[in-house]
Amino acid sequence: MDETGWREDGQNGCVWGLTTLGPQAVRYYHYDHSHAGAVATTLLGDFAGHLSTDFSGVYNAYSGKHQRCWTHLLRDLHDLKKAQADNAEVRAWAKDVRALYDEAQAALHGPTPLRQPQRERLYRQLEDRAHILGLAHAGPANKEHPCHALCQRLLRHQGELFQFVRVPELSATNNAAERMLRPLVITRKISGGSRTPAGTATRMALSTLFGTWTARGLNTFHACLSLLHSALPQI
Repeated sequence: MDETGWREDGQNGCVWGLTTLGPQAVRYYHYDHSHAGAVATTLLGDFAGHLSTDFSGVYNAYSGKHQRCWTHLLRDLHDLKKAQADNAEVRAWAKDVRALYDEAQAALHGPTPLRQPQRERLYRQLEDRAHILGLAHAGPANKEHPCHALCQRLLRHQGELFQFVRVPELSATNNAAERMLRPLVITRKISGGSRTPAGTATRMALSTLFGTWTARGLNTFHACLSLLHSALPQI
């Protein structure tokens, strides 16, 4: 799941994008005036799977299972190392966090598939090591330390970083949700958004249909034509 800004009649709002993967993939677009976490929890309803998101606080209210995006975390680690190029301690800490992700990926993509007990054991080991790295500079006495914010993030999202190790086919990132929103971001930059609620609803409905057809590998022209035929009155 991900979200991006959208303007309706000049007023700021938010498009929420939800996507699933696989042969029966779905891409669903929803516009709301609000960017509050309550919108996300309402849209998710009784969803029982793992919610893959970035680290935005709007998703913290969701009480289900989370997988936080490693692309965002790795990008922030890279920025930290770049900003602290002369600080060996900071660079070593960032490298140790990155090593956890690399180790997980190496194990999952090794020559021998991991059995579920092995996945569970690796998950616990990685979470424990992430917890130790988080404790390094998360305390009040370390507020000025360059690693403080990321240390707190590791602790705040304990249990949400390595679910992809436990769950087969679960992605370590929310890149799919970001990609599904990219066409709307381009549209927004060109058009500025929509003028009316009806126009917004039409845009979201069309994006949902064509996005889902594309995600399923269908010919969008034929899928659209079939849908239109099915909607015609039978004579």
